[in-house]
Amino acid sequence: MSKLYGNRKSTIIVLTALILVISFSGIAATAKAAAPENDWKAHPLFHARPASAQGPDPLSPSQIIYAYNLASAIGGGAGTTIAIVDAYDDPTITNDLAAFSAAFSLPAATFTKHKMATTISVNSGWALEISLDVEWAHAIAPQAAILLVEARSSSLNDLLAAVNYATSYAGVVAVSMSWGGNEFSTQTAYDPYFNKPGIVFFASSGDNGAGVIWPSSSPNVVSVGGTTLNLDSNGLVTSETAWSGSGGGLSTYEKAPSYQTNYGLLYAKRATPDISYDADPNTGFYVYDTTPYQGARGWWDVGGTSAGAPQWAAIQAIGLTANNNNFYQDAAQSAYASYFRDITSGSNGNPATTGYDLATGLGSPITTNYTLQTTPDFSISASPNPITINSGSTGTTTITLTSLNGFTDTVALSTATPNGWIATLNTSSLTTGTSTLTITVPSNSSTGTYSVTVTGTSVTLSHSTTVTVQVTTPDFSISASPTSLTIRSGSSGTSTITIKALNTFTGTVSLSATAPNGLTTSLNPASITTSGTSTLTILVASKTRSGTYTITVTGTSGSLSHTATIRVTVRGRSG
Repeated sequence: MSKLYGNRKSTIIVLTALILVISFSGIAATAKAAAPENDWKAHPLFHARPASAQGPDPLSPSQIIYAYNLASAIGGGAGTTIAIVDAYDDPTITNDLAAFSAAFSLPAATFTKHKMATTISVNSGWALEISLDVEWAHAIAPQAAILLVEARSSSLNDLLAAVNYATSYAGVVAVSMSWGGNEFSTQTAYDPYFNKPGIVFFASSGDNGAGVIWPSSSPNVVSVGGTTLNLDSNGLVTSETAWSGSGGGLSTYEKAPSYQTNYGLLYAKRATPDISYDADPNTGFYVYDTTPYQGARGWWDVGGTSAGAPQWAAIQAIGLTANNNNFYQDAAQSAYASYFRDITSGSNGNPATTGYDLATGLGSPITTNYTLQTTPDFSISASPNPITINSGSTGTTTITLTSLNGFTDTVALSTATPNGWIATLNTSSLTTGTSTLTITVPSNSSTGTYSVTVTGTSVTLSHSTTVTVQVTTPDFSISASPTSLTIRSGSSGTSTITIKALNTFTGTVSLSATAPNGLTTSLNPASITTSGTSTLTILVASKTRSGTYTITVTGTSGSLSHTATIRVTVRGRSG
């Protein structure tokens, strides 16, 4: 383990041509044609090699804390929770985090892992991403609790469901999303997922140079770009330049947010990144992961803009002031240099320049204390969330409006629903308090996951909460026990047919049976309401030949129809 604490020689960094870097970004450098959101997939944004490979030693927590003036990180983050949202399962993360903490003398982490489904497959690339995110959030804010939320997959709906869970978890002040995908034409409809008062969202800007990805391009997200951080043997910063892989540019679909236009940017579209952090794989980070990736396990040297998102989330947990409004207001002051290291050299295809640029944004951190906003405001939330509603039925959830910093104005509430849906509020305006949201799902709605958005507006303030609605269809199942019988010619046998109601099904199921020649059937009773059993009696004629026969029992209720089969083995009469 002595290598873990070795000093970095800045002259070694030039040996990039000799270093094999394993890339797991998968994002096009330039914007591609928008794909339907149903086909959208996120990719983790990292580059990795085993730490024992030829090259400079990765960076340790103490080196990063010193380089970015994050001394307040020691003991920082107490009483807060950092949510890490990633896809798929990392089965070794609990033990890996403990090993990482022990190696760098960090306190044991307060760590919670939540899987969005009982069974989630393991993806080795995402597992390494999870280790990077969890371990380095803990390294920078060692007293903050860490909540890992594992989405069922990297699809849009699954990741946003995980985001929804993370933001409903008590104490969360920051959400890290070290992933992204190509922008798409309807992405703005999903931006409300990242608009939660009191919670700041951080997303990686991309690892393939100039170009924009989502959710980094959402105006409700802090977009984190990448730099190359060079240290001397004493841990002092000798240079920090734009990393060539740092994502950045102008969004195709998002308008320029007020915090950028107020700062003085003249772009009509959302510009990324907002801020930056070390990301160059040649100046990467120690990560411990024992889920095998690319045939290796253990200590890794990992870079990419994935590294910056969880560490900026940790900075937010320490000071509770790291957000875009504060960043751009701070940068507009004469004290710019007390908040950011302005990156003025290097390029990702866009040159790094004085002030804001499309390679490194406003720069990298040199503090954990940004201007605290105390403007009167309000928050809006929904509980329970998500909710389940049958197709053709209604469901309710409670919308809660909370005053922040002495807010006393009236907030008008409005709803946005899928086509054909109806959402009503029993109170359409509030100062504080609750309103009941009733959602009516049309009878022709397919089973699936939908979103209903409630927006609160007061003069220039506007916040939204997204209610995830899981639509199910009342249905029933049919089964037989036993499913196979042996009956002699001229004899009979029975099987129990069971009807089970699903999703609050309350209809009547009519039962019928079809049998081949030589077998006759009867059902008692011939119909079942909601749930219950019926006895199927099978009579085998005396002249029926030996062999195997199949009887099908059909249950029908309106347009719903399901079947169960029973295999009958007929044997001739004994001599």
